[in-house]
Amino acid sequence: MVLQADLDREVDASVAGICGAFCGACPVYRAWAEQDHGKLEALSHSLNVPLDRLLCTGCRTPDGFCFGGECEVKRCAEHRGVAFCPDCDDYPCNRIRRAQVAQPIHALLARDAKRIREAGWYTWLREQDATWRCPSCGSRIAADATKCAHCGHGLPKF
Repeated sequence: MVLQADLDREVDASVAGICGAFCGACPVYRAWAEQDHGKLEALSHSLNVPLDRLLCTGCRTPDGFCFGGECEVKRCAEHRGVAFCPDCDDYPCNRIRRAQVAQPIHALLARDAKRIREAGWYTWLREQDATWRCPSCGSRIAADATKCAHCGHGLPKF
């Protein structure tokens, strides 16, 4: 359940992915932001990405870097002049469909795109920030987490 106090919290716009994903719940972004070296090593093995390339600063930061390299989705959005892919007339396109298959967090793109269109990106972002927090201690959680890294509280599967 999302509480009003959670929605009143200031949020970081850099975690509003151009594709319409909430980067704040991405396991790679979370591990990088928290400098969780054990999680980064595990992700490096499971994603078959060298550890020194496994970093993500969010695609909206000035030096935004995605461990996958140059992002074709971001490049396309910039070319089309849209802040979010759901703002594009061609949404969902094949780039988005490929992203949905490639990354589990992107499975939520269709749902999130609808909400971005209905409520606006900032409201959606605040809702996502509140949703992807431990219900016990309020710490940020990754989409693949089964328990809170800070308090150990068991988490539902999203």
